[in-house]
Amino acid sequence: MKTRKPKVLFLIEDGSYLYDNRVRRESTCLREAGAEVSVICPNAGNEPFHSVVDGVRIYRYRKPALGVGLIAHLVEYSVSLASHFFLSLVVAFRHGFSVIHAANPPDLLWLVAAPYRLFGGRFVFDHHDLVPELFEERFGRQRKSLLSIARFMERMSFRLASYVISTNESYRQVAIARGGKKGDEVTVVRNGPDLADFANAIPDAEIRGKAPIMVGYLGNMNPQDGVDYILRAAAIIRNEHKRTDVGFVLVGSGDSFDSLKEIREELGLTESVVMTGRVPWIDVINTLAATDICVQPDPPGGLNDHSTMNKLMDYMILGKAVVAFDLAETRVSGGDAVLYASGSSAEALAESIMDLADDGERRQQIGRRARDRALGELAWQHQSQNLISVYQQLFPNADLGSE
Repeated sequence: MKTRKPKVLFLIEDGSYLYDNRVRRESTCLREAGAEVSVICPNAGNEPFHSVVDGVRIYRYRKPALGVGLIAHLVEYSVSLASHFFLSLVVAFRHGFSVIHAANPPDLLWLVAAPYRLFGGRFVFDHHDLVPELFEERFGRQRKSLLSIARFMERMSFRLASYVISTNESYRQVAIARGGKKGDEVTVVRNGPDLADFANAIPDAEIRGKAPIMVGYLGNMNPQDGVDYILRAAAIIRNEHKRTDVGFVLVGSGDSFDSLKEIREELGLTESVVMTGRVPWIDVINTLAATDICVQPDPPGGLNDHSTMNKLMDYMILGKAVVAFDLAETRVSGGDAVLYASGSSAEALAESIMDLADDGERRQQIGRRARDRALGELAWQHQSQNLISVYQQLFPNADLGSE
């Protein structure tokens, strides 16, 4: 006998629902399968406290932006934890929920879920990032006591979880080996572009007119993301090789945004590198559609080697030729539809960009392979059923999958 469909509460600390494509796809997928979905997240700046977006209820709070240091992050996390817990009570009384679905980073939201677990609530840990490795890269190994806390927080996220969702097989193995989960308690739901999100892309005429060859970047701009490699590669291309035919546009923001603008100015790239900041999604895809080459500059390391980058799939679904450093999970996603820069330097990135800039036929071939691979294997339409299967296991008597 079928029972009522689940009520899901998504928790996001890292940014607004507006900019979190993965959580938007997951929440929309579950709502379309029949679940009731609510979300708690930070306010992007001018959003209402509460709204309903495509049938998903959104509750927002103000998260302070205090800078990039460790103390600033700890204060922000404290405010976020208190806000999430208070708003979870609001959702509980207004709508109710039967499962908390929390996305990291950070690995703190199990603290919000813990009291509800005592009363039989379920907790799904959506493992987006390797936070201990992220902590090491951001703050260094010298803070060993704090690194131990980061590892403890990760262990507790796994331990408290009724189920773990991993973005790739590397993360799944972490959940099993480091998190102590059984194999049947972890499912891979890869990051994949939703075809509908890219259906109306029209190349931005202003960006298209900046240079004969436009190079694009989309994503976060934090220290581990390697966006400074693009700026230094741009300086090599524009200043050393005098390639005024190659321009750059960087879409996104993050903790490093202001320092990256300073680097751009120091390198004399203010006119040749456009930095848009965060913009609405339609502007994102129109900007990327106007580019010829897209770059994933994440440098090799313990975090990036095992992570799947959303930006790569977005580039691929648009049929763009992509340059990236040779990372393990990037190889899994990109296969032969990516040009892998040799080494891990700005010089190597610049050489690969110039190679593609000078070979239009190769750009088109790589772009076609990229789009075919995205459509055939990586698109969200191929991943959404994995998410539904998790909830079918958690709620075996619920009629999920049909309206």
